[in-house]
Amino acid sequence: MKRLIFLAAFTLACLTGSVAQSQTDSTLFTMPEGDTAMAARIIDNYIGLINFDHLLTDSILAVKTYVVDRSYPDDTITIYRWYSNGNKNRIEMWQKRRMEDAYFTDGKKKFRRFSGTRRVWMDLTQMSYYDLTMPLDIRGALYSWRAKGAEATCLGEYTYNERPVYRVFVASPELFDRNYFFEKETGLLFLLTEDEHLYGNSDPAANSKRVDWRAWHEFTPINGCLLPTIESYQIKGQVIIMHHYYHFEPNNNALFTQEFRKQ
Repeated sequence: MKRLIFLAAFTLACLTGSVAQSQTDSTLFTMPEGDTAMAARIIDNYIGLINFDHLLTDSILAVKTYVVDRSYPDDTITIYRWYSNGNKNRIEMWQKRRMEDAYFTDGKKKFRRFSGTRRVWMDLTQMSYYDLTMPLDIRGALYSWRAKGAEATCLGEYTYNERPVYRVFVASPELFDRNYFFEKETGLLFLLTEDEHLYGNSDPAANSKRVDWRAWHEFTPINGCLLPTIESYQIKGQVIIMHHYYHFEPNNNALFTQEFRKQ
């Protein structure tokens, strides 16, 4: 698979100064005035490039992710994820050969979580399940953004590292307000920043922590889709890097209905 690297000048070294400058005017407590129709076109075009649902036809998409804290590389976390038609998914988080957290759903009635502290499986409500797993969804928060009640407006065209980009402001229930930056040339998302304000002055969703920024550095074409292979984010001054690896597995309904450790 050929990897596509966009915004070649966009590196971790340039993030700190550039993002800090872009955030100076981004803390907004009401939806800013902008072009909502343009925002919808930009977001929908990006979702079309990802084209995630195209992959889930007759097999399971499996994703293996290494999460590395640059300050503590020995504390690497491995996340395993499986996706299938009908909103079926499974997530397992491992550290030092121990499963610390896990989730699975059949997309209908079963919504289960494994507690790393109690070492038991437990039931979740559908709402709690999706609140807890939303930050772990490889598709990102913009996937099904309308169904999630998000509001978006395009704040115009900017120059970022001498490249034309669009900035889209998005407010979503239980999430911090976000500024998404898309390459004008490719339509791909490459950066988001988060404000301190939450939609409707609500409380953040469970498992949701405010990041300074999140970046997408590399996408890989897989069966006609573009999926992220290298991401990074900064939270409380610490930079986390994620490497994603994809493969397909035969359909196996047990992944989404049974309590066991897949890895």
